[in-house]
Amino acid sequence: MIKSIGSHQALRLYPVIISAGVVGLSIGLTIPLTSLVLENRGFSILVVGLNTTLYSLAILTTGPFIPGWINRLGMIQSMRIGALVSGLLVTALAFSTNIWTWFLFRSIMGIAGALHWVASEAWINAAAAAENRGRIVGAYATLWGLGIAAGPLVLKLTGVTGLVPFFTSGAIMACAALPLLMVSGKGGRIGDRTAPLVFHTITTAPFAMAAGLICGLLETAALALLPLYGLHSGLDTARTLTLVSLFAVGSFLFQPLVGWAADRIALKNLLRGIAVVAVLAVVMIPVTLHLPLVIGSCLFLWGGSIGGFYTLGMMHLGQRFSGTHLTAASSMFVMAYTTGMVGGPFLGGVAMQLYDPNGLLIMMMVIPIFFLAGMQWSPKARHSSV
Repeated sequence: MIKSIGSHQALRLYPVIISAGVVGLSIGLTIPLTSLVLENRGFSILVVGLNTTLYSLAILTTGPFIPGWINRLGMIQSMRIGALVSGLLVTALAFSTNIWTWFLFRSIMGIAGALHWVASEAWINAAAAAENRGRIVGAYATLWGLGIAAGPLVLKLTGVTGLVPFFTSGAIMACAALPLLMVSGKGGRIGDRTAPLVFHTITTAPFAMAAGLICGLLETAALALLPLYGLHSGLDTARTLTLVSLFAVGSFLFQPLVGWAADRIALKNLLRGIAVVAVLAVVMIPVTLHLPLVIGSCLFLWGGSIGGFYTLGMMHLGQRFSGTHLTAASSMFVMAYTTGMVGGPFLGGVAMQLYDPNGLLIMMMVIPIFFLAGMQWSPKARHSSV
């Protein structure tokens, strides 16, 4: 792919994509590590959940300010600072037993993580050529997902006691700054000095933002509640965990295909297509639940279609925005996804409480259907890319 996109462009893109994958690896290790350590120390499930949620809440509360910080620091410098600060704080957690210190560190890690997240996505979109943006964004989404998935495997090697797992996660996170040394300078401002208001980007690209929200909502709800759905449907624990694994693998391995298609098919048509796939896959789950090969294919496609919302939404931002507007749009997109992450498990849990276990699947169908209806009836969607 380097030859196909040109060596100069590759030098600007691949260090950032690799850095994002390394950050994903550290996050995939840190989330279960902190949860298990707090549980071993005797803290309640509520405290463990709050510790995890604070990371997302920090992104939501500081998201409107992130573009201004990135504009002042420079994009590459923002990524470096985000990775190094996060790595330092992960390591520092090993030396504290005070839960309030943990809450503070997790909140700051959310802010630092948002710096890297927003700057890297804005950089990738700005540096990618229009004719292969889909493939580049697909590669980014896949590497990020692989990093997240590999984190727990690294944790199995380090264990969850002592200093080693914290030092390992911190070192991995700090190493995310190393590929960025291949990109010269700070990667300064990519536009005018007056950054637009983050929330104003919603009105310019509403369906791209909705795609980010839907991905965060459905993806997190599925990962959190699919195990319960399987158990309540009569499956044993092993088969239930297989459902989750197939969904997760599809969510990132499917993205190169989505990106390839996005370089050839109109974005609004492809968004409609993945929404239809998401609905049909859910419809098939109760029918095929006890047919291993068929349910595996359904879950793979389901995870891939939900992950596709993120890939296509991010790609649209690169088509629609530039300069500081792109940074602001990227920040809003990250906030939309994070909002879905926070709300998804709650909505899914309410749906299952009302209609156990298929309430989860009903929610998973209704949301893409509303998205399709909005695209069908919105004049903006009919007369523009999305």
